[in-house]
Amino acid sequence: MGTDSPRIERLPEDEVVHRATSGALPPRWKMLVSEAGILTLGAEELVIERGEPHVGQAVCLLSGNRIAFRRVLELNGTSTSGMRLRADVAPFEDRWTDGILGVVQPRSIDRAAAVNPVQFTRASWYAAVASAHLRSVKRRLKKPQRLPLTTRLLSADEWPNVRTFWQETCGRGLPVQAHPNQHVVGLFDGAKLVGVNIHLGFGSTAYSAFTLVDRRYRGGGGGRKMIEHAVAISYERQFESIYVNINVRNLPSIAAYRACGFRPTRWWSDEADPLASAERQQMVFELDLTKRRP
Repeated sequence: MGTDSPRIERLPEDEVVHRATSGALPPRWKMLVSEAGILTLGAEELVIERGEPHVGQAVCLLSGNRIAFRRVLELNGTSTSGMRLRADVAPFEDRWTDGILGVVQPRSIDRAAAVNPVQFTRASWYAAVASAHLRSVKRRLKKPQRLPLTTRLLSADEWPNVRTFWQETCGRGLPVQAHPNQHVVGLFDGAKLVGVNIHLGFGSTAYSAFTLVDRRYRGGGGGRKMIEHAVAISYERQFESIYVNINVRNLPSIAAYRACGFRPTRWWSDEADPLASAERQQMVFELDLTKRRP
């Protein structure tokens, strides 16, 4: 009689992090992964095993307190210190050599990528950018009806309405509580709230943290109208600058902020999670309000 093959344990991300930091990861494990840095078919179950990476393979990494995945573009001999990594859809390579937990058991897409991983990741990024531009063009060609939308500063008593609007519009809760130094501009179709722009104040700097327009009103200039109003309030409150983080493929938002005078300054990054910037792909745009003062 044959013996059963060893069972591969399925681990959630937090358990992988816990076992990795405690040195108790099994030789092989399974994870349900979605948008992890490598291309997946929705939420896909990956098998990861400890071992030496090879060019073209996808590797599992520990970054801060979370798991990330990257594709190996190049190895300097057998040492990981010279390893070049890049997410399948990302604008640049990562500079990361530590925290490699294992390699992903190759799938069909991994075998295809291994033929020329540099060209594969580069082409994936170009395709993603081209798709974003195509969507933007289609949106402009629709020529949405210009409605007589209005904006006004919302009071603290209206914060519950903001949270309700956010939940109903995007299907998830607003990931922030009321900030002690904030101003919120609402976009209205008559008396109906159809958009919000939330600015948080930190010292002399304002952060345009959250902007959302009801899908039925997008493309009609309402987002820009809110931003202009919020900028005017920041100016009146004597802030010296405003910044915002925008995904580089969110072309409508970039156009709205650029029209209000914001300019790109750097890629967003997180020191606690060095791999996050390639995944979130956010550019920091800033507006210097001191240049507007007499």
